[in-house]
Amino acid sequence: MKRKVLKTLGLALAGALVASVATAKVYKVTSIAPGMSPFVVNTAISKVVNTHVDDVDFQVRATGAATKHFVDAATGSVDFLFGSPTINWLLVNHFGPYKDFKNGPELEKNVGMIFSYQIGPYHYVTRADSGIETLEDLRGKKVFAGPPGGAAKGVVLRAIEQSTGIKPDEMDVQTYGFDAAIQAFQDDKIDVIVLPTNVPSPSIQQFALTKNIRVLDVPVEKMTINKAIGGTVNEIAPDAYGDNQKNTDTARTHGAIVNFSAGMHVDEDTVYAVTKAIWENIGEIQETAQWMPSTINEDTALSLVAGRLHPGAERYYREQGWEIPEPVTFEPAK
Repeated sequence: MKRKVLKTLGLALAGALVASVATAKVYKVTSIAPGMSPFVVNTAISKVVNTHVDDVDFQVRATGAATKHFVDAATGSVDFLFGSPTINWLLVNHFGPYKDFKNGPELEKNVGMIFSYQIGPYHYVTRADSGIETLEDLRGKKVFAGPPGGAAKGVVLRAIEQSTGIKPDEMDVQTYGFDAAIQAFQDDKIDVIVLPTNVPSPSIQQFALTKNIRVLDVPVEKMTINKAIGGTVNEIAPDAYGDNQKNTDTARTHGAIVNFSAGMHVDEDTVYAVTKAIWENIGEIQETAQWMPSTINEDTALSLVAGRLHPGAERYYREQGWEIPEPVTFEPAK
């Protein structure tokens, strides 16, 4: 009789679990490629949310460019996303991948930030035996600057032109996505790959396991670092990737403040619960990568509010007494 009762109880619990999973609402979370900082951040957040928030199921998708993900969130087909102030700025001004848009300012208002963080330094990586010693050597070389239509590609090509005078059409600019570019560099099919990612980057660690690499110095003093849209100056140590990194000096480069955001179509209570879960379980997020504690923390989470906070996130921060700075707003250039 006891065995029968236990069996019945077990079936009931299993049924309840299945019912709980079946009733959880699925939210689409987008990111860029595995191995890149936003993917690590978004998967860590998803694990915490799926563990600690009832009736919410985060599913991460790591395909396509962040510029498309932003528009998808603005139009309601993506829920949570990796965002960037540069994307807000491009969209409002109909620049770059948005040059044919007519409603950029309206779309930009449909995404609200949850918190910001450093994407990490842009690593300009080449093989140590490539003959490429500086950015001045990139003319005629196969260079991956970022995915087609992505914000990173425009940032990198501008940085190269500003610091060297080399225009995009003077290089063999590759058209891979991040995943394919990482594999192409691993297979020695391209000369230079540029990846914005925190140190140590899993992808670049993998390069250094099989080949000698060099991280190129970027003469940032020749660049326009637009701090208003999150631009930063960064450094990469000469031994960041072990003995197979053949730098003798610290490499200067640029970086960016980016963010985790949500479409404004996601209801306030859900974003409040997600924000609460992130900060009440921040230790679980920080333990997922060596660089995470210095990247995602309360001291820097609102260092740059791009456009606006999502009302659910803002409610949480006000309840907790966080100091909320004025958001950086984006208006079309005159």
